[in-house]
This record gives sequence, C-alpha cells and structure tokens, in this order.
Amino acid sequence: VEELSYLGEKVNKVVVGEVKALTPHPDSDHMQICVVDCGEEYGRDLQIVTGASNVYVGMKTPCALDGSTVVESDPKALEKNPDAVKKIKKGKLRGVVSNGMLCGLYELGLDERDFPTAYADGIWILSDDPELTGLEVGMDIRTAVGLDDHVVEFEITPNRPDCLSVIGLAREASATFDAPLAL
Repeated sequence: VEELSYLGEKVNKVVVGEVKALTPHPDSDHMQICVVDCGEEYGRDLQIVTGASNVYVGMKTPCALDGSTVVESDPKALEKNPDAVKKIKKGKLRGVVSNGMLCGLYELGLDERDFPTAYADGIWILSDDPELTGLEVGMDIRTAVGLDDHVVEFEITPNRPDCLSVIGLAREASATFDAPLAL
C-alpha cells in the first residue's frame, strides 16, 4: 500500500440543508438572504447570506455551518498550502448576519467529473441530482454524497501482474492473511 486517504478528511460539520425562504439583500444587487433548515440538531431556521444566482426555495444543498471546515478553493491559498482548508464562521455580509455558507462542488473537494449532472459554477443543487436519493435534512454531507470512504493506492511492481486487478489484490490478501477469499 502506497497511500491511504480519507475522502472527506477536509470536510467537517457540513450537512444537507433545505432552503425555506429567500429575500433580496437590502444592500446588494446580487446577494440573497436564505432561511435554511439544517435539521433538528443544527437549526431549523438558519439565516445564510449567499451570492449564488442558482438558489431557489425548496432546493436541498450542502450547508457549511458555523465552525465547519471545507476545502480551500482560493488558488493563492492553495499555492502556499495544497492541503489548506477554509474555516467557516458566523459573520456579517454587508451588515446582515450569516450563520454559515451554502456550498458548491469545489468546497467539498469534488468537481463535475464526480457528479456530471451538477452545476459546477454555483451552489450544488442536491435535489436535482438523480444519483442522490434518500437525502434527509441535517444528514452529514460526507454520508450523503459518498465522501465517507477511504482510497487505498497500491504500487504494483512489474513482476506482479496478478495484482493489477481488485480480484488479484483480494487473492493476494487472502493468501497473505490466510483468510477465505470472498468474491
């Protein structure tokens, strides 16, 4: 095994939220004030300010709560530290309190190759994605979109072509640990 990594390592305290209401921001022509239901544990009526144009009432979307971390998407910050994370805190945007952030693919460390039907340049609309079913408000986003998994990278030497497939690796592990092979 060359490397073992956890897919959702940088994403913490991000849940499935449902937009319940939208109002225009009084001091901005492009920002909106959302009322978001993030479940019983995190809050049913959280106020979040967003500049995204694709937000609408009834949509389910990833919602980063106060104190959460997401993947850093700023190229300058990533240049300094490729493993950087962005901490989300409650704050004010042009005088209006925002209790978190609605997320797109990039904030979760994903892109359009991971979810081809997702709109890559705005907030990720989970409720529009046919691959995602059974999403509940307040559900951890890592569980909801499959980020609660590990990636194991193997470095296979040229003399082991039998290990160039998953079944070959399973056979090798079975023999190494004297365990039954379950195909």
